[in-house]
Order: sequence, then structure tokens, then C-alpha cells
Amino acid sequence: MRTTTGKLAGVTIAVLALAAIVVTAFLGWRYWDLRSVENARNSSLDSAKRYATTMFGYQPNNVDDHIAKSQSVLTGAAKPTYDDLVSKNNLAAEVRKQGVVSEVTIQDAGVVTNTKNTSQVLIFMNQSVTRGDKELVRVDPSRLTFDMVEQDGVWKISGIDVITDDSFRSKIGVTDKAPANGVPLNPSAPPSSSAAVPVPTPPGASTAAPTP
Repeated sequence: MRTTTGKLAGVTIAVLALAAIVVTAFLGWRYWDLRSVENARNSSLDSAKRYATTMFGYQPNNVDDHIAKSQSVLTGAAKPTYDDLVSKNNLAAEVRKQGVVSEVTIQDAGVVTNTKNTSQVLIFMNQSVTRGDKELVRVDPSRLTFDMVEQDGVWKISGIDVITDDSFRSKIGVTDKAPANGVPLNPSAPPSSSAAVPVPTPPGASTAAPTP
């Protein structure tokens, strides 16, 4: 009887020890996983802000270097999109010809969603453009998202989306039509006109003067 009891006690201790090891391993993995996601969020955000400053901020003496650096961190659909933009607008040549200086200020930025190796970053930035005669061409407040993916320890941009008011409305389904059962808040009040919301244009675009 004592032998049987001793064996049962030994089995119980072994099971409890194994369970403790499994729980400890799980908690350790979970902690590591959460830390990895948090680190990815921080590093992707830092990279996205740096890339935006390089991509949209340039001047005649560094535009070629900035284009090359931007191309080196592009992958997937973002690469041909940017390459096409640069070639169609003859960006480098026009910047040098007109003496264009584009300065970028990141107003705010944040990670919308991320995993250990992917991230989507929303960036609010101002881009001011001047020409050789220091004439202010335009100051553009812009909103854009970078879809990011980590490749071999380096964050790269896989998608670029410049957000305008029209594209924002389409994403949230804004409509001018009232719901079928909708009731006006004040039916007797006359309709009022509201000022148009300014629509941010893609970085580098200008209607005031030709820019690359």
C-alpha cells in the first residue's frame, strides 16, 4: 500500500512539475511575442517618419541621393509607383533646373495597426516648396499612410496612400442622402452653407507654380 501511494505521489509531483514548465514556457513566449510586436511598432514608426522626410524633402544638391535612398526602401507595389512618379515628372532634373527646395515637417505620426513584421503608419506632415528665387510656391498639409514590411531586419515601404478628403469619405461611407427613417434635427431652420473643406494634395503637387 505504501509503495502504491509513493508511486502516485511521485507521478503527481512529476505532472505538476511538467505543468509548471509548460506554463512558464507559455508565459515566456507570450511575453516575448508582445515585446516583439511593441518593438516592431516603435521601429516601424521611426523608419516611416525618416523615410517620409527623405522622400519628400530635397534640394538641388541632394535630390539624386534622396531618390536613391527612397528607392532602396521600397518593395512590392510601392516601388513601381514611386519610380513612375519620379520618371514621369523628371523629378531630379526639374529640381535642379528650377532650384527647388522642398522641406518636410512631420506634424504627427502613429501606427494604425501592426504585427511583428508588418505595420501601417499614418503620417501628418507639412511640405513647403520654394524655388531658386526663394519665392514660396506652396505649403501642403498632407496625410498619408505607409504600409510597411520588415525584410532581413530592415523596414521597407510596400504601399503608399495619400489621403484626401474624398478618399477619406469613401472609406467611411459618407453620403449626402439622409437615411430612409431619418428626422431632421430642426426642420424649420433654413439650410445653411458651409465652407468647403480644403483637400490636401499629394506631396510635391502644386497649382500655384510648376513643381516636380
